[in-house]
Amino acid sequence: MGRPYTEEEREELKRKIKNIASLMFMEEGFKNCKIQEITKKAGISMGGFYTFYKDKEALYEEILRDETNRIRQKILTIIDEENQTPQAFFSDLANVFLEKTSTNKFYTSEYSGLLESMVWNNDTYASQDNLDFIKKLKHIWAGKGYFLKASEEEIASAVAVLAVLCMQKEMIGNGFSFWYEKIQKLILDLI
Repeated sequence: MGRPYTEEEREELKRKIKNIASLMFMEEGFKNCKIQEITKKAGISMGGFYTFYKDKEALYEEILRDETNRIRQKILTIIDEENQTPQAFFSDLANVFLEKTSTNKFYTSEYSGLLESMVWNNDTYASQDNLDFIKKLKHIWAGKGYFLKASEEEIASAVAVLAVLCMQKEMIGNGFSFWYEKIQKLILDLI
């Protein structure tokens, strides 16, 4: 039996596990990512993994929360420091959704992708989290003289519709571009 980890070693090892798993989830998706591969790359035993996480789902959900918070903070910084207008932001957001859902399995995992965790309003916590984030966006824009007509709920719903459209691009098929442009324009006009 090995010696116990110091607090610093625990933090560093947990960070290492999350970094390795993040890359694996991004490249392979949730389903194909195996705990055995994570532990092998991290240089720990399976038991070592379970001292940090109950299961792969718990690790994945923590990474999703961390990434959601990182992205939201980045968005707030861009809007605040680069003076990005609401129209420019939502136009860019639509393009990012489209790009990320095409290239990164972490955004569209069969378990629960990053995009879903950022836009779904399917439980009280997620819904309130989304609304609080949108309130922060509106507050920054109001301070810069941009006032959005739509409520937080309407904006959250519009973003969710755009996300669903991007995540289902393959199923929509040839008509995707037509509807993508129409919905993006409608959202921009309504905000």
